[in-house]
Amino acid sequence: MDKLEYIPGDLVKFATNTYTIVNFEENFLYNKICYALISTNSTKTAFVAGRDILPIPLTPEILEKNGWVKDKEAYINDSYHLHLCGKYDRYSVYKVVNDNIVWLTDIRNVSDLQHLLFGLGINNEMEV
Repeated sequence: MDKLEYIPGDLVKFATNTYTIVNFEENFLYNKICYALISTNSTKTAFVAGRDILPIPLTPEILEKNGWVKDKEAYINDSYHLHLCGKYDRYSVYKVVNDNIVWLTDIRNVSDLQHLLFGLGINNEMEV
């Protein structure tokens, strides 16, 4: 079975639209994971293989739309006490705890950030 890259609630691109992952299941015939999607701006649905889904790159516009504020070289979300520092094609995520910087992970796209927020027990719903 392929590695599970997306979980229910993730925002992804399929064709030219943005969709939310609703569910997933393994197709035993082809040993692949298939995802059930629903469009974020209509009632369109789709059932597609993982290879047909594209991640949504994390951009400054998406971060700002979701409450992140640009501060010098990083994006900060005071609600979560998290910092995102852009580096090449990804962001390093860190948190300051007792005046110490704690690196959490690197993220590249919207679903990576959603997974991190979910893992921290933070609301992971986002707008694109």
